[in-house]
Amino acid sequence: MITDKHFSDLDEKGYTVVENVVSPDDCDQAISEYRKWLECFGVDRFPVTYNSLIWNYNVAHLDTTWKLRLATKPVFAQIWKTDKLLTCFGSIAIGRPPEESNERFQEPGDYWLHVDVTPGRVGVHAYQGGLYLEEQDEGDWNFMVLEGSHKHLMSLFDEHPERADSARSGDFEYRLRRDDIIYFKERGCHARRVPVTKGGMALWDSRLVHAAARPLEGRKNAGRWRWATFVSMTPAIWANERDLSIKRHVYDQVCSTTHWSSQGVRSRGCSIVPGIHCPTAIPKIARSDEAKRLAGVLPYDFNDGMPTAEDQRPAWRRSRRSLPTGKDLERRYANGHL
Repeated sequence: MITDKHFSDLDEKGYTVVENVVSPDDCDQAISEYRKWLECFGVDRFPVTYNSLIWNYNVAHLDTTWKLRLATKPVFAQIWKTDKLLTCFGSIAIGRPPEESNERFQEPGDYWLHVDVTPGRVGVHAYQGGLYLEEQDEGDWNFMVLEGSHKHLMSLFDEHPERADSARSGDFEYRLRRDDIIYFKERGCHARRVPVTKGGMALWDSRLVHAAARPLEGRKNAGRWRWATFVSMTPAIWANERDLSIKRHVYDQVCSTTHWSSQGVRSRGCSIVPGIHCPTAIPKIARSDEAKRLAGVLPYDFNDGMPTAEDQRPAWRRSRRSLPTGKDLERRYANGHL
């Protein structure tokens, strides 16, 4: 599934597209199940979205979301060369076509360009994935990147300490300013809308500048929706007891998390909306031993002789400035409080 070309793309471009992660039939079944869930909102309502992303309603623990999450595990197992992984409980995306709804088309220059990493994380700390249930050609609801920007992010933070402080205060996300975009473009990092095949997964380095891009007016595929599930998995051996405690609590409370799955795990809370199907219990598919290990509820045996990716444990560096209260993950990891 993962080839040398995929690894090369991740190194050079900061992203790649893995095809055939889920079969077309399974994609259609998942879309049908998500459409059934949308019926809870009636004909005049729609879930709260941000550029098609949905974090609320405990969607991370819908049965469909868990099925798709588990289907991506082989990809991350090949990336990290271990089956002993932890997963995040992330968002989904359902994007309506502007031609048939009150969604906006993409406005020139109005992109949500951001990175999902803070300055204290050295090197690769995670790969994130978006599993697409419907093909997205260029001009549809696209995954957008500044190609190669992962190579220059830490230079940006080093040269502009105020940007680094802003990234730390955000804890897990930094939204680019106009000058930042110029900084990357001057280094050859050009914006690209990335096509993804049906059942394929866009996979990217967390240091990569990226965004969810809205459809372009006059696109070829007028009427096409966006259906996607977002997943990140990293080696379980990287997690400390605090991380695992948070994961167990999140699982028990049926909450969601940011994309960090092993180090710096953070809950995004739960969301119950009257009249809407919001899971209040973990679905049956997520109660298997495999799912519980991915969730951090059951432990792995790290002494069975199988690969653990301990040798790939990422580095942290000390912050030159004190971090805001409650945002001390970098300091704790950099000081070795693991």
